[in-house]
Amino acid sequence: MIRFNRSVFILLLLTLTAGPLHAVPDGTQDKLLYDKHCSICHSMSPPPKSAPPILGITRHYHQAFADRNDGVVHMVKFMKKPDAKQSKLEAAAISRFGLMPAMTLSDKELEAVAGWLWDSYDPNFKSPGNCAD
Repeated sequence: MIRFNRSVFILLLLTLTAGPLHAVPDGTQDKLLYDKHCSICHSMSPPPKSAPPILGITRHYHQAFADRNDGVVHMVKFMKKPDAKQSKLEAAAISRFGLMPAMTLSDKELEAVAGWLWDSYDPNFKSPGNCAD
């Protein structure tokens, strides 16, 4: 009986110290949030789906904010309560696509996906032009 209890204890200890078997690399969970909640409307690059592509959005955010934290805070605020006056996109984009619906994710999830979006910025991305098309 003692041998069984010791085996159970060792197995439990190994399980607790090894971490979850389904752990994902850093940043992957944030990308999964984008895939699940954002990619239905936002493609990563042109052509757009039913909303502006992410690379264009991140370009505008990097132009508007020099600091990552300021950009992420603004994105979270905008995703919670979209407002045309607070948008960093061209007016033509709002005219073409309208405003996004308010996101009902938790603040932690919004911060994660906004951080991932900020980090997805590609300085070599060239906008194909005005969103008026």
